[in-house]
Amino acid sequence: MHPILFFADRLPPLAGGMEVHAGYFIEHFEGHPRYPLLGVVTRDSSQRDCLLQGDRREPVALGDLPARLPSAPSIVFFNSGRWVESLEDIRAAFPRATFVYRTGGNEIVKAPLDGDHLGDHRARQAFWVERLGRCIDLLITNSAFTEERLTSLGLRRELFVRVVGGVHVQALRAARRPHRDPGAPPSLFCAARFVPYKNHALLCQVLATLARRGCRFRLELAGDGPLLEATREDVRRLGIPNEVAFLGLLTNEEVRARIAGADFYIQLSADLVTKVPGGSYVHAEGMGRSILEALSCGTFVIAARSGALPEIVTHERGLLVDLGPPELVADRIEPLLRDPPPRPPFFDGYSWSRCFSRYEELWDAIHARVDRH
Repeated sequence: MHPILFFADRLPPLAGGMEVHAGYFIEHFEGHPRYPLLGVVTRDSSQRDCLLQGDRREPVALGDLPARLPSAPSIVFFNSGRWVESLEDIRAAFPRATFVYRTGGNEIVKAPLDGDHLGDHRARQAFWVERLGRCIDLLITNSAFTEERLTSLGLRRELFVRVVGGVHVQALRAARRPHRDPGAPPSLFCAARFVPYKNHALLCQVLATLARRGCRFRLELAGDGPLLEATREDVRRLGIPNEVAFLGLLTNEEVRARIAGADFYIQLSADLVTKVPGGSYVHAEGMGRSILEALSCGTFVIAARSGALPEIVTHERGLLVDLGPPELVADRIEPLLRDPPPRPPFFDGYSWSRCFSRYEELWDAIHARVDRH
């Protein structure tokens, strides 16, 4: 057996990409015959490191981890960069383990450090690159886009292994599409935090343009965030309150049901220059989980040509639009609303089981090489 110590910044019921990955990772590897989970290191509401073992969650000093575990881990897995400043110490505590880090890239490009003890953003990026390059054995990415961004910062390509996916296939298959009145307008759904790069302002302008042209539709928006009230005001100001509904923060199960029941999933995320102390970085869509879910269950995707989305949104299952004036974006979308395409068949290539099987294949190969030598 090759036990795993898992570092997860936050856990469900929080519903972001890292949290959902953490939940399914723990579910898959607890009691695994080859790769059992020794424990989970996470942080509590006071930002203290805690060790989660079964139902017990207790504060822990990172230096005490070897003594608190029943055995030494063979794999130390990070799905967050939260511990980048402690990587050397963690590596020293488990010198024989394989260190794995899963990333969509944004946090490495942003490169935050506790207390921002380096005032220059490029210096903080260099710190991340040096620390990851020295302490991480495998860097699991989600796209060629992410790999290009990280290579441009100085990370070595030989660290990268691409694993694309993260979909609860069984739940999507079980989600039943509601009976639809043949005369009902096309239904659109979007599950995204109300933050600048998700670009809800442009989405509202595009839909208002379509409404003025006589297109019928019904859009449901799920999520919360700092721009929620500004988006509500946009909907009122643009005259489309009857076409747009705000659903609030939904559970993963509720989001999946809405995605499976919609005619279209729509999201116009942008590659957004974001200021940080001492510089700026481009925050981009690495690989949206909701978009992967929509592609999997056959809900046609309308998405902006940004980030890694061109790698997964194909013409059979979606439409990529160039960001620009609302009228031009509306020109691309209007034919779909007036004549919705047939629903593509179900696709299970992005399932969590495939992702975790790929992890296991990688670790099997590493341990086979070690055993031979």
